[in-house]
Amino acid sequence: MTFDPTTNRIQYRLLTTEERAALEAWPHGWEFFYFESWNNVDRPEWARNSVYRGKPAPVVTSVWFNRYSDRIRGPYNLRSGADLCAQSFRLDVLRIDTCNGVSTAHLEGLK
Repeated sequence: MTFDPTTNRIQYRLLTTEERAALEAWPHGWEFFYFESWNNVDRPEWARNSVYRGKPAPVVTSVWFNRYSDRIRGPYNLRSGADLCAQSFRLDVLRIDTCNGVSTAHLEGLK
């Protein structure tokens, strides 16, 4: 059985050495169970009787737009969709990534 830190429900002291290492090395942060709910924790104390789990990886959604000298067309759910619908005078492709409510824009070159 493979250990998934995001679904852990076992006290820290009962985890195997490998499971502890996987949980402690989790890159997306942690939560611990306290007063019947999961709470964020920046730096876990790894208390023996506490239950910790890894936060799930953030979900990133992306949309693409074709950029022309006088307008932007889109959105397209895939880069291939933007390429398929592009007109010959497209300047570049704009990708908007959204993660946890924060959006970033990226100009991508033409392929």
